[in-house]
Amino acid sequence: MQHEQPDHQDIREVAPDTFVDETGHQLTKKEVRQIVTPHAFTVADELIGQPLAKPLRRGIAMGIDGVIISGLASASLVFVFPAMLYLCWNRYKAQNRNHLLLMVFATLCMLGTLSWAPQLVQEQETTSAADLDLTPTAAAALAQVSLELSTKECDAICAEDNTKMLALELQNSGVSMKQQKDVLDGLLELTELKGTEKRALLAKYVAQPKVVAVAAVKEPKEESSYSVLDKLKNSDYSLIKWVKGILADFGLGFGWAMVYFTFYISWNNGQTIGKMLTRIRVVQLDNQPLTLWASFSRQGGYGAGLATGLIGFAQILWDPNRQAIQDKVASTVVIYQP
Repeated sequence: MQHEQPDHQDIREVAPDTFVDETGHQLTKKEVRQIVTPHAFTVADELIGQPLAKPLRRGIAMGIDGVIISGLASASLVFVFPAMLYLCWNRYKAQNRNHLLLMVFATLCMLGTLSWAPQLVQEQETTSAADLDLTPTAAAALAQVSLELSTKECDAICAEDNTKMLALELQNSGVSMKQQKDVLDGLLELTELKGTEKRALLAKYVAQPKVVAVAAVKEPKEESSYSVLDKLKNSDYSLIKWVKGILADFGLGFGWAMVYFTFYISWNNGQTIGKMLTRIRVVQLDNQPLTLWASFSRQGGYGAGLATGLIGFAQILWDPNRQAIQDKVASTVVIYQP
């Protein structure tokens, strides 16, 4: 007959994560995972009575960290270099040579690939001829003017005549003022005109199109045929567009958030920069140092908090130990250190 496994075993914990059965046999890690053990549910004696971080203080810390992550996501060394330099100093202070070499190597790689200042103003999109819906006459005029302006014989008078003619054709084709400026500015680069002269020509001949855009001629739907979703999509202040923007920004900084929370929590004694400034710290319930894997698992809990409609974060308001969903995932609490 096959030997049946008993309903339960009498085990005791002789050291952190070390268990023995009633015969004194030390259980392997595989055996520990097959039974219920108390280590995940007990709190270290030295943590009992420690003051928990208040929700407001935790919120301020998250706000500071969010600003830092936004700066890191800008891929500028103004934000990245100090953050990496601090981790290098931290690993040097901890006398961990392997981690230090890793951080130095990563920092040097970033020095060679990232720019120092964030790009505050996005480059404006230029308009090419392929993007324009031109009439045959306007397309022919565009080709003719391009040839004329590219010749050395075309002086300032020639450039002005061609600019005037092409601008009129573009207006009659329903081209927007921005597209007119982009096309004409690109063509005037072929000439020897100075910047002030080019700007004067653009200001003189570029105007709003006289032909109504095609989109404006379309018959609008009857008000009753519009669904609520259609109205939201078409609104300039659409909630859907707002959510999409947040998700895009979140996607941009997600990689940096993963690195930031994982390495700072694990290597900096449970503290990000925001937590250091607000004097709070993440600790495991068994009061053991958080490993990189544990810190990585905890920051993954932020995604779960967003997936639950922020309820996973809000539970710190009623949880007995003020554990948010990321704390539940990693068996941690956040304490206040005055």
